[in-house]
Parts: sequence; C-alpha cells; structure tokens
Amino acid sequence: MTFTPILAFAVVAIVFALGDLVARKTKGIISAFIVAIVLFVLFGGVLKVLPADLMDTSGLNAIIPTFGMGLILTNLGSTLDLNELKKEWRTILVALAAVIGILVLGFTLGQLIFGRELALSALPPVSGGVVATIITSDAATAAGRPDVASYVAAVNALQVIVGLPISSFCLKKAATKYASEGNLKRVPEEGGRRIDLHFLPKTPKGLDSPFAHFARLALVAGLAELAASATGLNATIVYLLFGALASATGVVDKNALAKAGGDGVILLATYAYCSVSFLTMSFSQFASILVPVFGMLLISALGITVFSVVVGKLFKWSPALSIAAGFSCMFGYPITYTVAMEVVQGVTDGGDYTEQEVQRLTDYVLPKMLIAGVTTVSVASVVLAGVVAPMIFA
Repeated sequence: MTFTPILAFAVVAIVFALGDLVARKTKGIISAFIVAIVLFVLFGGVLKVLPADLMDTSGLNAIIPTFGMGLILTNLGSTLDLNELKKEWRTILVALAAVIGILVLGFTLGQLIFGRELALSALPPVSGGVVATIITSDAATAAGRPDVASYVAAVNALQVIVGLPISSFCLKKAATKYASEGNLKRVPEEGGRRIDLHFLPKTPKGLDSPFAHFARLALVAGLAELAASATGLNATIVYLLFGALASATGVVDKNALAKAGGDGVILLATYAYCSVSFLTMSFSQFASILVPVFGMLLISALGITVFSVVVGKLFKWSPALSIAAGFSCMFGYPITYTVAMEVVQGVTDGGDYTEQEVQRLTDYVLPKMLIAGVTTVSVASVVLAGVVAPMIFA
C-alpha cells in the first residue's frame, strides 16, 4: 500500500487520538504515548503494515528540527508566571531537589548498573517531558544510536506509571493531614508585592489574531536563536529566557502558541518525531529495553524521594507533600492539575466543609503541584537535557 502525505498524516493523527482516548479513560495512568508506541511497534515493526518512513511522508517529522523546537521552547518560557514562581519559591526548591536526586543517583548507581549511555540518557526525560526527550533523542540519533533514542522515548512514555500513583497517594495523605490540623479554618495571609514588568498596553484587537501571535512568538524565538549563536550560551536556556521576558513585558501573550491555534499540530509533530524508531522495532527489541527503563525509573524514584524530603524538611513540609511535589516531574501538566483536584474532592467529599474551606485546600495543593510541574518539566529538564545530552556520547 502506498501512503500519500495526507494519508500518512491521518494515520499518525488516528494513532495518537486513540492514545488520547485511552489516557482519558485511565485518567492519565496509561499515557497516549504508551498506546502509540505499542501500535507503531505492532503495525510497523511486527506486521509491516505501516512503512518505516511514515513520519517523513506525513511531513510532521520536518517541523521539530526546523522551526518547531524554537517555537516550543519560547512558548514554554512564555507560560512562566513570575508572581506564581515568587510565591511558591519553596515548591521550586523542593522540585529542583528532586531533579538533583535523579542526577546524583543516575550518575552513580545508574551508571554502575546500566552503564553510562543508558543511565545518562534516562536523566533528562525522567526529569521532565517531551522537549527533554527530543533533545536527548536527537543526541542519540546523531551518535548513530537509534536504539538509545527508542529507549529515551520509552522512559518518557512509561514514567507516568511509576510517578502518578506515588504522587497521588502522597498528595492525598498531605492534604488530609493539612485539613485535619484545622488549617482550613484559618484565613490565609495576603501575598507580598507583585512583580510587574509589563510595559506594553493590552494586545490591540488588530494584533489578537492567529497570524499575529505566530509572528510575535516566531520573532522572539528568532532573536533568541541569534543571541544564543552570538554568545555561545545554551540555546535551550536562551529560548526559555526570551520567552519568559517577552511574556512578562507583554511582547507576546502567555501561551501564545495556543492562542495562535498551533499547539495541536506542534504537539502532534513532537510526538511523531519521538516515535520514528518504533516503526522498525520488534516486540522482542521493545521488551529488551524495558528492564533498563524501569530500572532507571526506580533508581530515579529513590533519588526523588530522598532529596525532596530532605529539602522539604527545611520548610517544615511533611514528607508526603515533598514526595508528591517531587514526583510531578514524571507527568507534568495537565495531570498535575487533575491529581490536585481529585485529591481535594476526595478529601472534602462527604465532610462538613464550607465552600471557602474547599477553596483553601485547593489553594494549598494546586499551586504546589502546578509550579512543581512547571519547574521540572518546562525548565529544569530542558536545561538538563541541553547540558547532559552532549556528554552522553562524548
């Protein structure tokens, strides 16, 4: 069967749509990426129904390495709210401690058991999400190691199975403790002075269009690329910084990619880019990478637990709350939001809680989970990937 570009695009979209359906039904425990991997291995590597060049034919494979990555990273930077980051500085430190725990145990115990390449390749994706996975996969592909690229994608896809149950259990335990101590009866103190760097007026109607949002975001990304090239700084970090500053000053809107209507196709292209190697992989080859995948996930889980609890103690956080925030790196938004809201509902349903008390519990757990996820998935893991990826095959 000959696959035309539009047919190839349709097949890829259908695969990830099925994955989305499963993810929704299982509340994120089985991610869309896991479903896609299984389908690509089955219909590509095993049954040979799907061609190895499916992603290239669809045109999706060309988006990320050309302009997509710059847009994604700059857009990630634009989503960072300086005031929320300032308010939740303790959460940021606990989340960063979790990433440090992953690094320490990965560089020591991980290398000892699984070797340098597999241990270091797992660190960026397990510390975050898809962007870190792409950066690391690119390094593996450039080094002529498509097997490691597949391993990295599998780590990214399967980490939610480890992280989500642990985080959900610990967050519920922390929320129950917080409520039982009478904290919901107390009126919270007002926050400090807000950071306001916004010097441009609200986006005029003429510039509030998809093309205008694309243009401004792409311009900022282009300037970031030039700055990184001129200074020799890590491009990943520069993209994030330029996106954050552009959003804070009003040059681009927060999450401009979504406002431009481009987030859907960019996300599809991102997943497609990470899935290429599975189209030629057999089930036996896939099974062979599962031992190091889950081995590194368990080692990382140990690092997250120890380091986040130690730092959390400095702020008088309960171990359960520290662990819940630390493990957010294994799933990120929107699951961080879903977990927090389900925990609030689980703790307050059937209890004698007023609407204000339910809101106070929400205000206690939700920002911590969201900021922890942003810190690890959107920032720390991306920076980590930019630093670690060149070291893996050096």
